[in-house]
Amino acid sequence: MVTTLITGVKINFDPRTLSNDWSLCYNGNYSIGLNSSLIITILSTCYKAKLMLGCRPIGQNLSVAAMGLRNDVLYNCSTISSCTHVANGVGWYYSDSYSWGFVNNTDSVTRSSCDTAGINSNYRLCWHTQSSGGYRCGSVTATGSTYERVIYHAN
Repeated sequence: MVTTLITGVKINFDPRTLSNDWSLCYNGNYSIGLNSSLIITILSTCYKAKLMLGCRPIGQNLSVAAMGLRNDVLYNCSTISSCTHVANGVGWYYSDSYSWGFVNNTDSVTRSSCDTAGINSNYRLCWHTQSSGGYRCGSVTATGSTYERVIYHAN
């Protein structure tokens, strides 16, 4: 079975609309700091070929979500502040010691370490990956214990 990727960044996405081949492989509160050992655990649990990242206030639809091939979602931008890798209508960036997230298509980023740019803010997600909690779920920044990160995966 081929799992179709939904193109682009989605707003107010209901994950119950995903096909049955998608499954939740990680969810964690924004107040939990992501560090390299937690990321290793997450990526070993979320091991399939396609990933979807999203965030939301706990118990609600995803405020913002995007999906892509694993290699695209994990495109290593290191600490380059303006780096994105555009695939499936999404600008992806990742570093296990800086930040992880996405923007809409070719929108620019300002990573310091998380993305602080304001253009199309509803279409942005950023997670610190240096043991800090937060940081961005759409236009909401410095999120805490009332927001959660989610990752789904599929083959």
